[in-house]
Amino acid sequence: MKKIDFKKLDKTYLKISLYIFTVAAAIILFEKIIGHLPNLGVLFHTTVKTILRLGSPFFIGFAIAYIMNPFMKFFESIFLRYIPKAKNHKRIMRTCCILIIYIIIIGSIFWITIYLIPELKDSVISFVSQLSTYTAQLNASVTNLFDHIDFINATDVNNIINRILAPIMGVFQNVPELVSEIATNLYSVGKLTVDIVMGIFISFYMLFDKENFTKYTRKIVYVITNRKIAEHLFYNAQRVNCIFQKFIVGKAVDSLIIGIISFVGLSLLNAPFALVLSLIIGVTNMIPYFGPFIGAIPAAIITFLVSPVTALWVILFILAIQQFDGNFLGPKILGSSLDVSPSWIILAVVLGGAFMGPLGMFIGVPILATFKMFISEYINRKYEKKYADDDPLNLKSQAHETPPEA
Repeated sequence: MKKIDFKKLDKTYLKISLYIFTVAAAIILFEKIIGHLPNLGVLFHTTVKTILRLGSPFFIGFAIAYIMNPFMKFFESIFLRYIPKAKNHKRIMRTCCILIIYIIIIGSIFWITIYLIPELKDSVISFVSQLSTYTAQLNASVTNLFDHIDFINATDVNNIINRILAPIMGVFQNVPELVSEIATNLYSVGKLTVDIVMGIFISFYMLFDKENFTKYTRKIVYVITNRKIAEHLFYNAQRVNCIFQKFIVGKAVDSLIIGIISFVGLSLLNAPFALVLSLIIGVTNMIPYFGPFIGAIPAAIITFLVSPVTALWVILFILAIQQFDGNFLGPKILGSSLDVSPSWIILAVVLGGAFMGPLGMFIGVPILATFKMFISEYINRKYEKKYADDDPLNLKSQAHETPPEA
């Protein structure tokens, strides 16, 4: 008769019991989680909101430092080029470069607060308050023009124009109150102002000590991962940073130049509300492809209401600077920072606007460029691995036949 090993049997029963207990505990826990999902959602939302509220100065400081970093490098290169001894005093040189950028930023903020905002407020309120006058003048001009043409009735033309302008005038009805409220809120001191001030100080230390921040971050990544993964992460992070920084900074500089050119040109054309129109053109130019058209529409409508003849010249001028920006200025500033076709850029703008509004229309393009870069590399790597000996698309031969760019 075979002897029963009770120790082995006890271990088997113990293992089965532990499995049963684990499964039962998981089922009970899952049921409890399902029953408290609404409360968990509220808790998660509250936690995220609290983190964002407490960490907003650091997020703002990081954003400021990230945007200022290329300009700091630019000023440092100037110091090193014209003051060779500056390389022996890097801390002093960096402090001077950061202070120069801050002086420019703070000066711009003071100029916007003291001059630009009141000027914009007065221009918008003046335009809206005289909107009925401009409409009456437009109707009179149309009547005088078409009275000399027998086969066109001036009254019918005016009716068509008034029907087109009716929705626009409806939108402008509450603009004076809205502008006054926005301007008042901009002057008020609130938490956002405090966060921005704290963010500026935080950004100073981030820029001043960015090498140590980078080294410490690298050390953390090397600790929690192996060397191969860490180096791969840093390599890709550097490429993503290059895409975002070149696009954001380049597009900002490009739009600033276009805004200044627009203001000078519209002033020479005696266009009404030149400051408002040039600001609209410059800001909307930040949005790829759609931006120039979005900026041209309000500029054309506002000028057309005040002076139809001037509106024609304004439209021609805007088309000219758009061609100048698209064919010369934009490529010169942005270079080849984005290897994305126009159709994909349009898709990025549409999807970004749908999910994140105006901000998404802007940052959707570098995000798509980043995804395209990784997906293209993955597809190319898989294709080369699968068809190492047989190339059905003849991509290798085409690559050899393509002449190098000058």
